[in-house]
Amino acid sequence: MKKTFLSLIVISSAILYSCAGGEQQTEETSANAEPICFYQYTNNSTATVNWTAFKTTAKVGVGGTFNQVMIKSGEKSTKITEVLNNITFTIVTESIFSKNEERDAKIIASFFGAMDATDLIIGHTKSVEGNNENGTCTFYLTLNNIEKEVTLDYKVNDNKVSLTGEIDLANFSGDAAIASLNKVCEDLHKGEDGVTKLWSVIELNIEATLDKNCN
Repeated sequence: MKKTFLSLIVISSAILYSCAGGEQQTEETSANAEPICFYQYTNNSTATVNWTAFKTTAKVGVGGTFNQVMIKSGEKSTKITEVLNNITFTIVTESIFSKNEERDAKIIASFFGAMDATDLIIGHTKSVEGNNENGTCTFYLTLNNIEKEVTLDYKVNDNKVSLTGEIDLANFSGDAAIASLNKVCEDLHKGEDGVTKLWSVIELNIEATLDKNCN
């Protein structure tokens, strides 16, 4: 009987010790777990669309941005791909800003003014491939009343998403608009070789700051 009683004590102690160890491990695992973060584009979010055009045969860059960019997105998600996949945007072309009022007026009148229905540039996401660090995002972009696909690379740094790439205005039948602007800026677009040129390819750099909540 005495041996049986001692055996029960040993078994009970082992069970209690095992349970206590399990609790400690669960607590430690919980403490070391990665936080779950949700991303969303809201009214508190910001977005900047920067562009760089190129003039002269030496391809000298001229940069600027747009002051009026409206973006809508879907519900919050833990995946950046899902946030990007639900984006629609509208850019007011008259809000172009290149830090030169005379240049801006010429771009509005002689470039966008030479296009069809281009008071606004509109677009929405077609597809996204990647993860919460980097990937590619393909948009449907409407310019000069023509819709084309444009693919940009994206990188994520905390709650900031940077999209970079380029568009070729030739794909949007933009040759006439390029010639129109090149004509009114003939001397300004002339290089050392005496050739006046405005390139059709424009580089884009879009910066978006998302709301990020972790728990």
